[in-house]
Amino acid sequence: MSIDVKTKPIVNFDTLRLILDNMVDGVIVADDKCNFIVYNSKAEEIIGRSVTDSKQDIWPTYFGIFKPDQKTLCPPEELPMTRAISGEPVFQEEAWIRNENVPNGVWVSINATPLRNEDGEIVGGVGVFRDITNQKLAAQKIEQAAEDLARSHKELQNLAFAVSHELQGPISIVTSYLNLLSIRYKDRLGADADEFIDKVVSASKIIERMLDDLWVYARINKQETDTREISLTGLVDDLLNEMRSKIESNGATVTRAILPIVRGHKAQIHYLFKAVLDNAIDFRKPNCLPRIDIRVEEEADVWWFSVEDNGIGIKQDECRDIFKLFHRIHGKPEGGRTGMGLSIARKIVEHHKGQIYFESEKGTGSIIKFSLPKSVA
Repeated sequence: MSIDVKTKPIVNFDTLRLILDNMVDGVIVADDKCNFIVYNSKAEEIIGRSVTDSKQDIWPTYFGIFKPDQKTLCPPEELPMTRAISGEPVFQEEAWIRNENVPNGVWVSINATPLRNEDGEIVGGVGVFRDITNQKLAAQKIEQAAEDLARSHKELQNLAFAVSHELQGPISIVTSYLNLLSIRYKDRLGADADEFIDKVVSASKIIERMLDDLWVYARINKQETDTREISLTGLVDDLLNEMRSKIESNGATVTRAILPIVRGHKAQIHYLFKAVLDNAIDFRKPNCLPRIDIRVEEEADVWWFSVEDNGIGIKQDECRDIFKLFHRIHGKPEGGRTGMGLSIARKIVEHHKGQIYFESEKGTGSIIKFSLPKSVA
């Protein structure tokens, strides 16, 4: 530590030196002529240079003080100490320091404030800085990992989008010819052949539905701009008409509250309600007619919807898995289901900045709750 003062120090010199030299931060004090009058050993350790012979006009080149781009030397008038002496406080400004004694460079975070006398006149500046190289490198690694993850996620989305699109044509042809084979050769090749053909036809239809769902799943984040005001009362009523055959064949009863207007992607919201209603009807109790109730509650900037059923339900510890892609309760396709419906529902809700939950107890039915943004009107 070096101290160059002409007045008697307020505290014991040795105590002040001990305090400064045990600080984890570098400390430098300059007078109003930009001459350094106080500095500690940590300051020289961080910047790799002695500060005794340096002048303000050569600070950038002498110390190697660069802007955060790590390429541009910081002009003398833009240095935190210069600005502090001019009356401008500087807080947590980052700089890159590299010189022959610090060849790999260090990142520093700098605070600088004007030094004022008892009359409030500026008589210098105080700079305190800390080596944040490890934090910066860690942050850069995290940022790079996030970029890599985002890029991989986008590549996977694009792959799923392309694969689902390109395979739809071929699988449609396969399914069509299998149907023709079943129609033309049924009862002509024997019972075993009929069974085999039926299984292949059934499997091909499941694959076709899975590709359709994968296509929907992959396109959700690509549909950014097509949002509008949606009357959910009209949308749900139209959906119930579309599902009339399934509802009536299962003896289901669906009731709904008066539903609000929301802002979103209409086709996606349509799929969301259909997936939730399909789930409620498909997992009915044996010998029990399905009852489904759609309710809504207002909260801040969102609407919370709940779809409650009296179906078979699941164990509470299984609820967290229900929205996983290709998740099936019994580990295999049920009734031609693809295992993607609720996964798509979750992604649609999240795409609309909402949340979705599944509440259930085995044998007592289930409730799916999700939020959607209100209309801006």
